[in-house]
Amino acid sequence: MNRTLFILMTPLLSRWRALRWPLVGLLLGWAGEAGAQTFCSVREPNRLIREMFPRHTGFRTELLEITAETASKLPADLPFVFDRREVTRHPLFIVMEGEQIVGYVQARTQPTRWGLTEYVWALDPQLALLDFRVQRSREPGAERLERSRLAAVLRGMSLDEVRRRWSAAWLGELQSRQGLGEVDRSLVEGAVAAGVKTIWLTQEIWQVNRRATAPAGS
Repeated sequence: MNRTLFILMTPLLSRWRALRWPLVGLLLGWAGEAGAQTFCSVREPNRLIREMFPRHTGFRTELLEITAETASKLPADLPFVFDRREVTRHPLFIVMEGEQIVGYVQARTQPTRWGLTEYVWALDPQLALLDFRVQRSREPGAERLERSRLAAVLRGMSLDEVRRRWSAAWLGELQSRQGLGEVDRSLVEGAVAAGVKTIWLTQEIWQVNRRATAPAGS
């Protein structure tokens, strides 16, 4: 009986041996993609969008596909790069007031002193910085940063304006003038870098795709 069962099971065992590593690879791929999407996901979009756009009437979501080729196009004069976990699909929240687009919201994750800090940035319709929240951080100064006037100081700045100003001296000035002397510099720098990435990705992927698919004359 045992010999008969072994004979019957042998083809199944052979198939399992042949398929197990492809299956493991597929499962790891799914886990990696899920982890990468979590790396830059807005955890409470309804609450955060309501806070940053109190007059909004709704929002829709589109996925931005960040490829290695796209990531490599980030301007070389910026002193940061995309993490490998950012090379995947990320949601972009397009905020509406009636039929009009009034802004964009996206999460970006930056390295800080005590690990990764998640920022959620809002842009205005012209893709200038508008407001941000610290979504998750182990940094002791994260709440103080969010309550500071940093977002108000950066509000209205375009990608080119931030690129022109970016320097250690400028970041130090932002930190000291907002009374953030006790907040680690990496937290302040991470907030600005996350905002720049949000502008650049919205411009490079969504706006470009939108123009490419728009009807002629629109």
